[in-house]
Amino acid sequence: MLRHVAGFELRYQLTSPAFWITSLIFFLLTFAAVGSDALQLGWGGQVVRNSSYTVALVSFVMVLWAIFIVTAFVANVVVRDDETQFGPIIYATPLSRFDYLFGRFTGAFGAGCLAFLSVPLGIMISAAMPWLDPETVGPFRLGDYVYVYVVLCVPTLFIMSAGLFALATATRSMFATYIGALVVIMLYLVTVIYFRRGEYASTAALLDPFGLSALGAVTRNWTPSERNVLWPPMRGAMLQNRALWLAIAFALLGFAWRVFRPERRSLPKGRQLDRVAQGVEPATTPARPRPAGPAGPASHRDLGWGPLAALTRFDMLTALRSPAYVVLLGIAFTNAVVGLWLAGDDSVSTIFPVTRVMIQTLIEQFTTIPLVIAAYYAGELVWRDRDLRVHEIVDASPASDLAFFLPKILAISIVLFTTALISVAAAVSVQALKGYTTFEFSHYLAWYVLPWLVNMVLYAVLAVFVQTLVPHKFVGLLVMLLFIVAQLTLPRLGFEHNLYRYGSTPPVPLSDMNGQGPFARYAAWFHAYWTAGATVLAVLAYALWRRGVSAPLLVRLKRVPARLAGPPGRILAVAVVIMTALGGFIYYNTNIVNEYRTYLDSERWLAAHEKALSGFALVRQPRITDVTLAVDIFPEEPRVVTRGSYVIENRTDSALSQVHVSWPHALEVKSFIGPITVGELQLRSLEVPGARLTRELPDMNYRIYTFDLPLAPGERREIRFETVREQRGFRNSNNETRVVANGTFLDNLQITPSLGVDRQYRISGRAKRRKYGLPDDLGPAKLEDEGARGFHYLRRDTDWVNADLTVSSVADQTVLAPGYLVDTKVADGRRVAHFRTEAPIHNFFSIQSAAYAVREDRWKDVALAVYHHPGHAYNIEGMVALMKKSLDYFSENFSPFQFRQLRVVEFPAYRDFAQSFP
Repeated sequence: MLRHVAGFELRYQLTSPAFWITSLIFFLLTFAAVGSDALQLGWGGQVVRNSSYTVALVSFVMVLWAIFIVTAFVANVVVRDDETQFGPIIYATPLSRFDYLFGRFTGAFGAGCLAFLSVPLGIMISAAMPWLDPETVGPFRLGDYVYVYVVLCVPTLFIMSAGLFALATATRSMFATYIGALVVIMLYLVTVIYFRRGEYASTAALLDPFGLSALGAVTRNWTPSERNVLWPPMRGAMLQNRALWLAIAFALLGFAWRVFRPERRSLPKGRQLDRVAQGVEPATTPARPRPAGPAGPASHRDLGWGPLAALTRFDMLTALRSPAYVVLLGIAFTNAVVGLWLAGDDSVSTIFPVTRVMIQTLIEQFTTIPLVIAAYYAGELVWRDRDLRVHEIVDASPASDLAFFLPKILAISIVLFTTALISVAAAVSVQALKGYTTFEFSHYLAWYVLPWLVNMVLYAVLAVFVQTLVPHKFVGLLVMLLFIVAQLTLPRLGFEHNLYRYGSTPPVPLSDMNGQGPFARYAAWFHAYWTAGATVLAVLAYALWRRGVSAPLLVRLKRVPARLAGPPGRILAVAVVIMTALGGFIYYNTNIVNEYRTYLDSERWLAAHEKALSGFALVRQPRITDVTLAVDIFPEEPRVVTRGSYVIENRTDSALSQVHVSWPHALEVKSFIGPITVGELQLRSLEVPGARLTRELPDMNYRIYTFDLPLAPGERREIRFETVREQRGFRNSNNETRVVANGTFLDNLQITPSLGVDRQYRISGRAKRRKYGLPDDLGPAKLEDEGARGFHYLRRDTDWVNADLTVSSVADQTVLAPGYLVDTKVADGRRVAHFRTEAPIHNFFSIQSAAYAVREDRWKDVALAVYHHPGHAYNIEGMVALMKKSLDYFSENFSPFQFRQLRVVEFPAYRDFAQSFP
């Protein structure tokens, strides 16, 4: 009988729409992940995209999300008989408990495994696409796919299936099983954060039920060639992990067989227990006040405010009294505490848990969980009446549809809002446990809770709208899963604009020196835009609300025009007008006032830049010897105007007929300090006396000047220029963080031109360079290349320079620049400071302007100073002491300190590096 039961269950699952929808979604996700040049999940460099390691890693990542497949296919096989009222009939047959339970489990597990075949199939087909770079694809090896699927993935699916099957069998509640799946996912994310440090690697490899940590342990030291051809071995950490969790899985199946009692529950009691589990009284639906006037969806004068209030209270209590609510809050609190405890720490330092760090950590690590919670609660609340088979009674009531769908949005929003409050409680707890007692509750409210609340309402509306469209709540969960994945991956694929990414806004970076700055205002425009969009979705959800015994989507779509007559239609029209107006205003700022450029656009520009200028890369250029700058900072605008001049000298052995000048372009590039965002620099004027402009490449910010008389060896000339760096309006991303109200931090590379081809504008990575038709990356010069010794690592147009800098800013801020302060004054409400170097320095220096507090001291004849935000006096004395100890040690063991001053300067937390300037 076991074989017959398993066959029946397998046939049932294979004919369900959920099987094919799930298979299609996982196929598309895998196909996109492997075929994308932006994601590069497991491949890149010398590792091909269909390597055995890539097949294994992508499959393991998809196994993690396959817990939703398991929940749909395996966990409901016992509960389904209670819901369909076939349970008592089946239990009355001579079918043994073993055959019944494990026949159902085997058939459903087989369906889940067949659905997961879409993952290796997606990898296989994606790697065969003709548009891929052939250098990134290795030979087809069927054994890689078979080994990974059979040996690695199927056991993981079995482990998950056994666990959730045991939970569903013990509780006889899909509600509890869904909660169990969420608990597993959230606890896994928590442990990944906790065990990410190297000393916990072996523990993580053993305790990871999904096997990702074990895969990392056995492949960590593999070379690219090994990753291309070797199978992850079933030994060591991987073997121990699989043995442990397979033993647990069989134990859980034994537990399921032990606790299963077919006679224990009848249908009514089962329904009652499900209602109790959801926090709903095991009685008939609550009495709803009958509205006065005509009933039915066509009546818009009476929206049923009595039923609306009653159902709002009812749905809120359903959510808040649910044991799942307490479980989710506990998980949210635990997840937040673990992430916050490690926030900002690295292998060498421990930071103060200031409010900004706590909030930034919550924003970065706590965003996916609410989406999952919203998706789950939307399914439970929207489909609750149909799952309990009381929808015919409820739908026959005279209340407006508004009274049904609006309370669900409010209930989900409240649940999500309380998760924000519990995460704040976790943050304050971590601060207290670490001895930090400066609790800035106003910052938690303004910087975190209120923006969070807006986003949560948007997510609640979307989740309810999706459940209104789909034919089954599980399909709605899958759609929301697809939405979550899309939110994470679309920007990597070049779809970055916040106008079409639901609920997204430009980042709002936080800094104690500058607060939210203007960034919250920029984000507010997008919040308003998406709020209007959510209103549109809410009205459409009302118009499409499922009512009656049979309400297919096509039938409901035909009723939409009639249901939008009256107030709903007017609300929809107003929301569309507002959304259109706000969208136009946003588009004007992001795409017209400012240039909209995606990361892929920047890559294309870099490729075009290298192709256009590669012929000039070896043209010898003069060197800059003296730099004179007058820099005017307007922090509130934000804008900085630079007027300056270079003295250039021909340090070659032959005359130079040309000088090439370039200036920064707006894009993200990789430099010697890592990835940086280069702001657009406007070149107002550029003069090369004794030379004329003979060629210009405006798209590349590049000019070539030809001298009337060639520049002789040792001869010097002057270049004069004026530039402006400013932000007008706001951008889709990369809003100005260098020139800010308090804490301007610029370096001269961002506000001045340079000579010759700037080699930092290059695409790295062999695959990407081939994609754009570029030669292989040159890499570093050989040790024997004497010509390369003529350049240092910072820039190729300078050896050492003398600097004369005059910097002005608002009167109440301190201005800092390289060199020694010659004089400072306040004139016309602005502070002007003049700095001059006494010896040549690197042509790479910084300019700061902020409301600093200063701690001064001396070491012998060296002036020591620490410029810091007034609220950040934590380690000032330690810094001064270490400065003295360093000067003692280095002067004795290396050389005397070559300057008369040593300064430590704080800048806003928009960047997380440290730099040393002369």
